[in-house]
Amino acid sequence: MKRVVKASRYDDIIFEDEYFTFYKESGIGVQDTPWDGLAVASRGLAEKHVVDIRLTSKFASFDGNPVHYKYYSIYVANGIRSVANTLDETLELVEVLQDAVDFSYRVIDWIRNHKEYDGGI
Repeated sequence: MKRVVKASRYDDIIFEDEYFTFYKESGIGVQDTPWDGLAVASRGLAEKHVVDIRLTSKFASFDGNPVHYKYYSIYVANGIRSVANTLDETLELVEVLQDAVDFSYRVIDWIRNHKEYDGGI
């Protein structure tokens, strides 16, 4: 039996800035399980410098019953590009990382004000 996972992104943008977009997402997962949650997408210089903001939630069982994710932590992750940064690019990275921290605090505030998503963040 073929399993098809259907998902959508950017169902509803909550807020964004120059480097990140915070949005609601939903879809249909394994065993036709409907799910919904939150995510942050990187864009612009955040993509260039491989900087992500990640929300963590509890593991969900996709057994056909709807899954509504709640979040208990957030963190900033960054990778390493395959090229050496110039000094100006290093300053860009610092700017993006500072923005990621500030943006993460905004996300935390939003989640705390929307208890249906707050798993103890």
